[in-house]
Amino acid sequence: MAHVHGVPAGVDTFLHALCGQVSPRTGGLGHRRFGAVDDGVVARVTDRHALVMPHGGMRIRALLDSRAAELGARAAVDAERALHSFPEAADAVERAMLAVLARAASPLAIDLLAAQPARWRAAGLEVAPSIEAALARMDARDRRLMRTVDPARVVVTGPANAGKSTLLNALAGRAVAIAHHAPGTTRDAVAARIDLAGLVVDWFDTPGVRAGMDEIERAAARLAERALAHADLVVELTAPGLGWHAMDAAPGAERLRVLNQSDRADASTCAERADAALAISARTGQGMPEFVARVRDALVPPADVSDPRPWRFA
Repeated sequence: MAHVHGVPAGVDTFLHALCGQVSPRTGGLGHRRFGAVDDGVVARVTDRHALVMPHGGMRIRALLDSRAAELGARAAVDAERALHSFPEAADAVERAMLAVLARAASPLAIDLLAAQPARWRAAGLEVAPSIEAALARMDARDRRLMRTVDPARVVVTGPANAGKSTLLNALAGRAVAIAHHAPGTTRDAVAARIDLAGLVVDWFDTPGVRAGMDEIERAAARLAERALAHADLVVELTAPGLGWHAMDAAPGAERLRVLNQSDRADASTCAERADAALAISARTGQGMPEFVARVRDALVPPADVSDPRPWRFA
């Protein structure tokens, strides 16, 4: 969803150029085509404010933003957007909260954000004048809680046949990656957005590292290194007898060592078990609830969520 705000004549002119039709009357809405980008709904909230709601996702929104810029619209990158959006809000704090809530990726963010206006008022906090100022005010807890709004990156590494693709498919609940016992089956970095018990993350399944990789696999390994450079958490996955194949990750990234294939007879006695934080079986589901909780809590600790202090969200 995009907010359009300006003088009435400017909003009319912009919507007509974008849609090729006159704007809906104030308080009304209508189906519109947004040029070659997409179609959707335009709602005229007030004479100075309209909502443009395409059907597509983030890529469509990016294309819509580019088209708006071509038509002379200026993107609101600071508190201006929050100040002019959500006319139903009681004050600027509540408008800022609703603006963040509208783009929050995780269910975990909903109750937490809803509690913030009262906490901000009690603490005497005010909305920052810009995104840059808001980011400057945030502490480590604030930044961790922002992972409920903007998904954290979880990158899974490990040797071939550790079961990385099977793990991704089990978490996603669908076949995202091809899982097969033949080494080198995963020949690219596969990503999916998945919900870990209320926390949505971007999950990256990297190809297994093995001797004799061909050029395509080596190129995929380089992509994996780039993903690791921006990881918030690295899951080092292995299976009995395969050892640990750690890769360099972003400074400060959390790490979690996990032994997969715990349903095998040798899982409890293998050398890898001593160094693993927990053992799971992505195939049978053994240990998976604990694994999901460990990943979620490593990214957004329960103490951060239950802390009654105001959250300086951006």
